[in-house]
Amino acid sequence: MTHNQDSINEASQSSEPLTAPVIRHAVTDDAEQIAMLGAKFHEQALWSDIFNYNISDCVASLEHFIGQPNFICMVAEENERFISFGSLVLSPVYFNHLHISAEELFWWADPETKHLGIGRKIKKALEQEAKDRGASSVQMKSIDLLNGNRMSKLYARDGYRPSEHSFIKRLV
Repeated sequence: MTHNQDSINEASQSSEPLTAPVIRHAVTDDAEQIAMLGAKFHEQALWSDIFNYNISDCVASLEHFIGQPNFICMVAEENERFISFGSLVLSPVYFNHLHISAEELFWWADPETKHLGIGRKIKKALEQEAKDRGASSVQMKSIDLLNGNRMSKLYARDGYRPSEHSFIKRLV
């Protein structure tokens, strides 16, 4: 095969349709890869003026949380690489213990992924799992500096309404 034929073959391979990513529940062995993708998110979210991201701490936390009945963690995986991830924590509302609410701990899709809508698919899977575990509501977040307007529109399309607006300040 000539060099030119190799180039043509490589080009045709890269134009092949994308394989659908697998959305699944995270397991403890996924903690490091989730933490690495989380570091990429942290960098984009511009939080370094408030706190640094510690991958080892994130891995330890995930290894502790994954598998707990009140913690949902899902990943979208393509060719053994995570392209999106998300988690919810379930708990009774403090003023009505009969109402179980799910609250986003993290949710993000790598902007470099070619799978448009994969983050939304993860969110839908998280919502369904929360419902299956008895949650009556879910609260999601967005970071204004990162993508606030776009996320507000996405949430509204998916039936969410604005609830609270949070602020953060470094104390030390």
